[in-house]
Amino acid sequence: MSLSNKYLKFIFIVVPITMVLALLTSPKPVSTSEYVVGFVSRFGTDSKKAYMESTLDFYEPDTNWVFGERWGTATQPGISGSSGILVDINSGKVLFEKNSEQRLKIASLTKIMTAVVALEHKDPDSKIRVSEKAAGTGENIMGITEGEVYTLEELMYGLLLPSGNDAAYAIAEGVAGSSDRFVEWMNFKAKELGLMNTYFADPSGLDDTTYSTAQDLARLARYAMKNPRFRSIVGTVDIELPFTETHKYLPLYNQTNLLATYPGVVGVKTGYTEEAGLTLVTYASNEGYELVGVVLNSTDRKGDMVLMLDHGYGTVGVAIEHNLL
Repeated sequence: MSLSNKYLKFIFIVVPITMVLALLTSPKPVSTSEYVVGFVSRFGTDSKKAYMESTLDFYEPDTNWVFGERWGTATQPGISGSSGILVDINSGKVLFEKNSEQRLKIASLTKIMTAVVALEHKDPDSKIRVSEKAAGTGENIMGITEGEVYTLEELMYGLLLPSGNDAAYAIAEGVAGSSDRFVEWMNFKAKELGLMNTYFADPSGLDDTTYSTAQDLARLARYAMKNPRFRSIVGTVDIELPFTETHKYLPLYNQTNLLATYPGVVGVKTGYTEEAGLTLVTYASNEGYELVGVVLNSTDRKGDMVLMLDHGYGTVGVAIEHNLL
């Protein structure tokens, strides 16, 4: 057989067989329904697998919910915040809007996602031992000590009422095994919820490389408030954790502005760092109208939110009486 004939035999017989065998033995492509698209895990697929397998319960992400028509935004009041939004979570109507798609630092509003992920991946009665790292996390604190043992629910109160950064790290380590892995889970959840302009760098909000938008935070708050336990915790004005064999007595007080002063407000969370400014997410329900308000990079978050809520409820015909302004 000539060299040219041998070459043709190789091209038309051997190569096709090799290609078929390669297709049959190559790994099955990962479907987009199995793993979140657009986020590469530093732990590889094991992190996503652990995230999925440890999920206890969750509320179906309503990714079809959209921000609807603008009502009253042409006559809305001015606010000090760089960005803000007020939305009727049932109809999707936007009642106030200012730079709502601008990516900004969010400070402790991060803890809303920390709570969401924790409640969906660990039983609230589960025990968590406080590590040296968690106990040593400064700024706002719950007041926990290395070696103490708390239930997840107790730590959740410390996370969401006094905005404890120590509680945030204790929760992250107790739920996912490490704070780094937990942060990945936060970002997985963000993608699941369609928060396309959000990135979390830590579980507390101290890391100012975390960012989000007013729109994304309104969507996150809408989802979080579907969870009765989350809703109950953020609606608690104060609570006392009694002394036990595993931890000290701790009184905890809610820092959320307007919770006990503006009619219908039932949470959600404040935040502050020097870089982020004052931030606030508020959830209010009056006469069947459930509104979520977000203000970012404010110098007067309480005043801004009162103006936004007054305007929003006025737009839908609900009169709110208070002496806050």
